[in-house]
Amino acid sequence: MTVRESVPVSSLTTLGVGGDARYVLEIDSIDDIQTALAFSRERGLPFVVLGQGSNVLASDAPYDGVILLMRIPGIAFSESDDSAVVRVTAGAGVEWDELVRACAERTLWGIENLAGIPGTVGAAPVQNIGAYGAEVHTAIESVTVVDASTGGTLVLRNDECGFSYRDSRFKHAPEFIITSVTFALRKDGAPHVEYADLIAAREKGMDLSTPSAIGATVRAVRSVKFPDLSEYGTAGSFFKNPIITQGAYEALSTKYAAAAAPYGGIPKYPMPGHIKIPLAFILDKLLGLRGFKQGKTFLFGNQPLVLVAEQGARAEDVDALAQKIEVAIEEATEIKIEREVRDLTFHEYHA
Repeated sequence: MTVRESVPVSSLTTLGVGGDARYVLEIDSIDDIQTALAFSRERGLPFVVLGQGSNVLASDAPYDGVILLMRIPGIAFSESDDSAVVRVTAGAGVEWDELVRACAERTLWGIENLAGIPGTVGAAPVQNIGAYGAEVHTAIESVTVVDASTGGTLVLRNDECGFSYRDSRFKHAPEFIITSVTFALRKDGAPHVEYADLIAAREKGMDLSTPSAIGATVRAVRSVKFPDLSEYGTAGSFFKNPIITQGAYEALSTKYAAAAAPYGGIPKYPMPGHIKIPLAFILDKLLGLRGFKQGKTFLFGNQPLVLVAEQGARAEDVDALAQKIEVAIEEATEIKIEREVRDLTFHEYHA
């Protein structure tokens, strides 16, 4: 286990902001986790787990705690009792898209629509990552964790993980340190390309017949919708898409009938008892905020749901723009939007 002191959190997150962390411990094994827990307890410091820091907003102030930088490696494939299903277990430190590519190369279906998402395998179930009509929970069989409150290891079945839209049990249980995730992927799957961008790609004649082809298409779409991380800081989609009632949707549609008419109305995705609407559509088509800039931060021109930080931006600048967008949305639509990006300390725990 590698121990570093006074490490800029800005170097550990894709937004590129944040003060120094007192300690950063690189975790390569479960034994390292036990050592790290003892390290934190001995110093009376809280800890927080990070993968690639792609969904985190760290404060400009120093973090007086321990960051466990998850690097547990390994991808293992095994046949199941069902001949059409292959179990895939990946270490929490494996890069997410590395796993997606490895599974696609074996023509295993289930996570191909999630190609190109930055982050690690261990972070995927926490956020229940989703994109292009898919969510990771549909492919997860179990999640293995170390419970920092006891030091013991637990294997949680899918139905014990509390998955919902961009949420999970792990998001509210910082004592659970994910060490690996097991997926049940199918050999006999079929393409799910009902999402608008994939429909457009298919209409252009692009091949969407295999997991590899879908993954390549999704990565190409994402490359246009997200800024180059070598030039800018971003955490990807900063806010969740709102989930509202049918009545609220109808009221919003009436209020913005003229603005939404050229697009066939406000897009909607039915959910049990509610409707999910794309926040990017509201920001762009209804409020005209695509590309909106404030200081060294702005909404990305190709995808207004993406908040971008220029070189030299601080966490307070990112937060100020996010708050401005939150207020604008509520004043215009009476919808209180939620952030998808978490504060660094949101998931900290005192061992």
